[in-house]
Amino acid sequence: MFGTRGDWQRLCAAQDMQPKRQHVKVSFANGRSHSVRVTEAPDGYLLTAVVAGADIVEQWERLYREAWEKNRHSRLVGSRVDAEGRMVAQGWTPKDGLTADAFQTLVRAVAREADRYEFQLTGDDRQ
Repeated sequence: MFGTRGDWQRLCAAQDMQPKRQHVKVSFANGRSHSVRVTEAPDGYLLTAVVAGADIVEQWERLYREAWEKNRHSRLVGSRVDAEGRMVAQGWTPKDGLTADAFQTLVRAVAREADRYEFQLTGDDRQ
């Protein structure tokens, strides 16, 4: 079981992942990349990736409804507007029984969903 500081970084031992401090940068085959913040809790990890900043979100009232609709159909990655007004993609996993393969799958899913939605909203690769 993983439970000491920095264990999640060892779980990211993959060519497409670069852990640094509290983030892991995921690189995609198309040349894009996205950063995922890893927040450690006593019993699991919360993965958060910024989709768009508050400056973008405030221009699109429909984003709140879109996030709600996306969450209705998603089991792995959810979307929401955080306290700073940013649209974020999130996933959570327990530490108990966590393998590198399972952790990497979730990190990639959060990064991929955030990057895809970011491109839809901005046309850029900001995160």
